[in-house]
Amino acid sequence: MPSRIDDLLDRRHGRVAGRLHTVDDARRLARRRVPRPVFDYIDGAAGSESTLEANRTALEAVEFLPRMGVSRGFPGPDLATTVLGQPVSMPLLLSPVGFTRMMHPSGDVAGARAAGAAGTVFTLSSMSGHTMEEVSAAAAEGGVPPWFQLYSLGGRQGAEQLVDRAGRAGFRVLVVTLDTQVPGNRERDLRYGLSPPLQLDRRTVTAMAPLAAVRPWWLVEAARDRFRLELVNAASLGMSATDALVRWLGAPPTWEDFGWIREHWTGPVVAKGVLTAEDARRALDSGADAVCVSNHGGRQLDGVPATIRALVEVVDAVGDRSEVLVDGGFRRGADVVKALAVGARAAMIGRPWSFGLAAAAQPGVEKVLAVLRADIDRTLRLLGVGSVADLDRSHVRLPAPW
Repeated sequence: MPSRIDDLLDRRHGRVAGRLHTVDDARRLARRRVPRPVFDYIDGAAGSESTLEANRTALEAVEFLPRMGVSRGFPGPDLATTVLGQPVSMPLLLSPVGFTRMMHPSGDVAGARAAGAAGTVFTLSSMSGHTMEEVSAAAAEGGVPPWFQLYSLGGRQGAEQLVDRAGRAGFRVLVVTLDTQVPGNRERDLRYGLSPPLQLDRRTVTAMAPLAAVRPWWLVEAARDRFRLELVNAASLGMSATDALVRWLGAPPTWEDFGWIREHWTGPVVAKGVLTAEDARRALDSGADAVCVSNHGGRQLDGVPATIRALVEVVDAVGDRSEVLVDGGFRRGADVVKALAVGARAAMIGRPWSFGLAAAAQPGVEKVLAVLRADIDRTLRLLGVGSVADLDRSHVRLPAPW
C-alpha cells in the first residue's frame, strides 16, 4: 500500500506538473529539483555546445507560410499517423535517454507509461536502470509497443544477447545508434568528475552529496530508491558496468553489423545518427528500414550540421525509399510541424521529456507531451492544415542557401 510519504510525493508531482506550460518551464523546474551535476548531464552537450545552439537556431530560421481563408476550427486537425506501421496519436516519439533513474527513480518506467498514455512510442536506452521487461510492461499499459535502442555493451556477443532479450520482452523496433564511437567531450560532466563513459555509483553519489543536500526532494526519493543507479542491461550480461562499457567502446557499430543484426531481429531497424545523404543511402542499402537524422542533441561531435538542415538533405536523398525520423533541438510543437513539412515522418525528443521527468516524475512527462500536442494542434490550425499528412514544403520557407 502507498505510504503517507508516497501520497505526499505524488501530490507534489501533480502540483509541479500543473505549473508546466512550456518545455522551458520543465527545464527551469528540473534545475530547481535535481543536483546541479544531474541537471547539467541532461542539459549539457559536447565541446563549446555550438551544435546544441545550432539545432535551435536553425529551427527558428524556418518560416511558416500559412493558408488564409481556410477554416480549421472544431473538430480540429488530425494529428494521428503511423511510424513503421505502428499507429501513433501524434508524430512525436520519445528518444532514448540514458541514466534516467538519476533524474527520478521512476525513470524509464515513468517515460514509458507517459508515452503509452499519450498514444505514442517510448524508446528504451541500453543505458537504462530498469529492466527491459519492466519498461515493456509499462508501455503495454498504453497499448503502444516500445522500441529498444542498441549499444553494443559487451561487444557483439553482448549486443546479440540484448537484441534477443528485447525481442522476447516485446519491443517492436530496434534503433541502432551510430554516432558513439567514443563518448563526446561533455565539459559540464567533467567539472563534477563524471568522466566518460559516465558511471553513477555510490562513490559518485557521495561526492555529489553537498550539492544534493540543497535539493531535498531529489535526495529523499533517491534515498528511498536506495540510489539504484546501476546499468541493469550490463548486469544482465554478467559483467560490471565498467567492463560492458569498455567493450562497447571497443566495438562501435559498422554498416557490416546490420547483417548480424538482421539475423537476430525480425522487426524494423532504424539507423540513428545519420546526417548526410551518403550515409542515409548506405544505411538503407545495409538493411535499415528507416533512418533517424540526429546529432545526438549536440552531445557527441560538436560542430556538425543542425538536424533540421541535415533533414532536408536526407529527405531529398531517401525520402522516397523509407520513412525519415529526426531528433535534436525540438522544444515546441511548432518545431515538430516544421520537421514534418520538410519531410520527416515524426520527430523524437530526449531533453524535453527528461526535463519533465526530473521536474515532476511521470506527471511531468505527461504534461510535457500534452503541451507539445496542444502546440502541434494549434500550429496546424493557424497554418490552415487539416492533417499532419497534408504538410509539405509549400507550408514553410527554408533559409537560403540550404
